[in-house]
Amino acid sequence: LIGRPETNSETGLVTQTWYGVGLRPGETQLTAEGQIGETALPTATTVVMVRGAIARLAITTVESRVPADGRSTVTVQGQLLDAQGNVASQDTVITLDASRGDFIDADHDPDQPGFQVQTQQGVFSATLQSSSNAGAVTIRAARGDLEAYTRAEFITELRPTILTGALDFRLGARGTDFYSRYREFLPVDGDNSTELSFSGSAFAITSFGDWRFTGAYRSDRALNEGCDGTVSLFRVDDCDRAYPVFVDDSTSEVLAPSTDSLYLRLERTSPEPNAGLDYLMWGDYQSEEFAQPSQLFTSINRSLHGFSGNYNLGNFQLSAIYGDSLEGFQRDTLAPDGTSGFYFLSQRRLVSGSEAVFFELEELNRPGRVLDRQQLSRGADYEIDYDRGTLLFRQPVLRTVVDSQGRTLVRRIVVTYQHEGGDSTSLYGGRISYHFDRDGDSGSWLGATYLQESMGGQQFELYGADAQVQFGSGGLLLAEYAHSSNAMASGDSVGGDAYRLEVSNEFGDGFWGRAYWQSVSPGFTNNATTSFVPGQRRYGAELQAEVAEATTLRFGYDHEDNYGIAPQALTALEPLLFPGTTAVPGERVDNSLTTISAGIQQRLGSATTSVDWIHRARQDRLNPEFSRSTDQIRSMLTLPLADHVTFTALNEFTLASQADAIYPNRTLLGLDWEITPGISLGLTHQMLDGGQYDNDSLTSLYLSGEYDLGSDTRLTGNFSMFDRGQMSGAIGIQHGVALAPNLQLDLAYEHVFQNGGLVTGTGTQFAQPYAVGQSASGLQPTGGDSYSVGLTYSGTDYQAGA
Repeated sequence: LIGRPETNSETGLVTQTWYGVGLRPGETQLTAEGQIGETALPTATTVVMVRGAIARLAITTVESRVPADGRSTVTVQGQLLDAQGNVASQDTVITLDASRGDFIDADHDPDQPGFQVQTQQGVFSATLQSSSNAGAVTIRAARGDLEAYTRAEFITELRPTILTGALDFRLGARGTDFYSRYREFLPVDGDNSTELSFSGSAFAITSFGDWRFTGAYRSDRALNEGCDGTVSLFRVDDCDRAYPVFVDDSTSEVLAPSTDSLYLRLERTSPEPNAGLDYLMWGDYQSEEFAQPSQLFTSINRSLHGFSGNYNLGNFQLSAIYGDSLEGFQRDTLAPDGTSGFYFLSQRRLVSGSEAVFFELEELNRPGRVLDRQQLSRGADYEIDYDRGTLLFRQPVLRTVVDSQGRTLVRRIVVTYQHEGGDSTSLYGGRISYHFDRDGDSGSWLGATYLQESMGGQQFELYGADAQVQFGSGGLLLAEYAHSSNAMASGDSVGGDAYRLEVSNEFGDGFWGRAYWQSVSPGFTNNATTSFVPGQRRYGAELQAEVAEATTLRFGYDHEDNYGIAPQALTALEPLLFPGTTAVPGERVDNSLTTISAGIQQRLGSATTSVDWIHRARQDRLNPEFSRSTDQIRSMLTLPLADHVTFTALNEFTLASQADAIYPNRTLLGLDWEITPGISLGLTHQMLDGGQYDNDSLTSLYLSGEYDLGSDTRLTGNFSMFDRGQMSGAIGIQHGVALAPNLQLDLAYEHVFQNGGLVTGTGTQFAQPYAVGQSASGLQPTGGDSYSVGLTYSGTDYQAGA
């Protein structure tokens, strides 16, 4: 070590400084010993805290509540923390997103999605401007795979009274009213006689104590009517702004959306802390109160017109909805083909603004288990042609993803919407909840839901109860029961039940457990929620324990029963041209799969080894030849060879002469390049043997997860085997190049290969343009090659894309 002493001549204090002393992150104790002659001096100790690498994010807000006036601001502050909770010294770029409002500071990198902020000495700050819509706002900070959340609240603005309106008296010939609808400019009957007409409109905002009232009325047309005479949910365009007088930086938004001539809303911020809004309204609305985190089978996620109300009374929350003169409701699930579109829905002439578009990810050979669901926004994520029923996405939609655990996931496009030509429907529903505590989505409550929908001669009924309970430090309990029934005009009735129970908790440091049980009877249905498989039951448990600093034990048990009716493979033209709201029933399935696993992971210096025992027992009661039990040993070694370069070896070996058809013997050798912590890109060679495979091999590019290099480059790769010898895989790359400020070049390529139909426990999947209702389990991923090239300019005054 290199150092130097300094002696203070006045005090005699000696200061010894050493340079280049390597200390590990965390708490370090320094001890000083010395002696004068033969006499030992007293030992002195001190403790220093060394900052480590970034381990987590922390985010909070200075203001917890601000008015929803479009002007007030919330200061968002955050820190980068190491494993010991100290502020990390590294600096990086953080991505911020908010469910409401807009960040008004200078974006550190406008070419990247989201709002980018640069950290300084491990801390960052940003300013969020409130929206004009009151409600809770969730703020997310992310860096790579790290993320943190906080909440604030935009409270109801009580502003001075505004009252405006217009009266229009007109005397003149028909067909010469230049401010009327296009279809009335030239009357079809040719009658241009003189007429006297009258119309009026009004808009008002006022306050009554803590309540604010907003109202709008127009006598001659619907409030949402567009320039072409069509009426959409949540007004798409505005024909009243033919001659705008706003300056360049001004913005406008619709405050009174309604598909008829009237809009009324009475609202206030509830006096109960974190309770949100109390309101009564007539107009267009989203059924947010009926889609809580604890709801899966009773969740209703729809855009509706009619009455909606919500009121908090102490710990109780009461919600009610009524939908008036609704059009036919449809649910479609589509398999992406690696391009941005066009993707055709099953119906044409959609009701504008009624659609909800989602991306869902589920295991490729385990239908019914949705691992992630993301809702998209019109304009920012996709464009839709309501007349043709087509979707065009802003970016190519790749078919598959490989997650951080190495599982192959398939992406689905799920769309729900209303369409013309269906039976005119109406619905009403109610929900009551009792909150044990109100901490946003992390609170605890017990709720009950009821929904009744009339669809011409068909009656649909849905009711159930759900609960979410937080306990301990990180414990979570979710429970739900639901019942649905469909009464047909013919007198037939179909119904079923669904149950769900899930509990997870951290039992001290390094010990985590999760148990789950879910059952859906064949007759249960709900097209306005996440995808599931009717006639499926699944239960199991997962345990993970860090028994030593470098040793982790893990155990897993999973059981799945399939006893429903698989969708029928469509081979005729008529079912494709005239689809219904539910799939055509096919063959019955009756099988089960039990999986038991136990393993250990050990870190030996810089190397990581793991060994897992996996037992699989299949029983097919309709096809006994596919029933079998196998045991497999999976071992893995990861050894760093240099900075960011790692050697990986994996072996999966079946301990029996009868091989497993889905998981054959497999040996993998590869080199990994660590792009970012936890994400590895590499080249691997796999050798397959057993079952339907005879010394087969595969050399592939793979990624343990999906990674966005600066949100500009995404690499994906996977290989998967399925029952009865089917094989499927994919390899892809998606890249974006910033050619100039605000100018982006996007490139994408994906190849998916498979050598036969896909057979799963829920039945045989087959190629089809869309799956209607809750029949996504029969939708086969598409194969082939896809290429995409795009050029986008996103300036402040002009945006364009090709």
